[in-house]
Amino acid sequence: MRHQPIFAKGALAGFLLGLVLALAASFGTRLGFWNYTLGVKLLIPGVAVGTVGLLCGIVWIWRALEGNESTGWRLGMPGLIGALLLVGIPADSLWHFYSLPPIHDVSTDIGDAPKFDTLLEWRKGAPNPASYDGQNIVTYGGERMTTALAQKYAYPDIKPVERLKGRATAREFYAKMFWRALNTVNAQGWRVAEFDFKRGHIEATSTSFWFGVTSDIVIRVRTAGAIGTIIDIRAKSRVGVADMGRNAGLIRDFLERMRV
Repeated sequence: MRHQPIFAKGALAGFLLGLVLALAASFGTRLGFWNYTLGVKLLIPGVAVGTVGLLCGIVWIWRALEGNESTGWRLGMPGLIGALLLVGIPADSLWHFYSLPPIHDVSTDIGDAPKFDTLLEWRKGAPNPASYDGQNIVTYGGERMTTALAQKYAYPDIKPVERLKGRATAREFYAKMFWRALNTVNAQGWRVAEFDFKRGHIEATSTSFWFGVTSDIVIRVRTAGAIGTIIDIRAKSRVGVADMGRNAGLIRDFLERMRV
């Protein structure tokens, strides 16, 4: 068991060094020191070092259990757990990358997706255009199909919010649902870019914590004749080919709050 402390130290060292590299890649991207593509590439060495730490941690705990010897646990246990998280989080993202369609534009209305207005200015210089990607061709599940169809297969629950007005007047119910939608946006912590009560139009942004990837969001509130309202929402990333389910997640959170 004389080598056990070495593996414990290797686990902690691999975790700490990998963590520094991963944080540098992530927050360097968020702070604008380099673009998203380079930031993802810079993450790879951090994950690789973390993997070495994880392997050292596995060897350490295997030997500890085999010999009923806890030597080095103050180093080995934090290193093992930390490395597991350091490797596990990117691995989960990688799984989503390959299991979900390579899209970054999601809408509850794929036939007439809400359009950006104020955010057009904010999106200037973004690699991904503001236009709706619904007719763009992607490969998903080994088949070529439109982005809209891929969304339907992957996220069948992404649908408009349709509410009946009950005894309220159409105008009163429209106002209630519009302000509720705006309050929901604020509750989500999104940054409101613009809202127009008369048009039933709300625009906002959401920025991811790790790499600072911005998703632009537009919400449309319309009356459904004299019986209620229909609320649509669309979210689109400014960078990246595949959002790994992030935009669908943003929309789901909004829809869940609105349907309560």
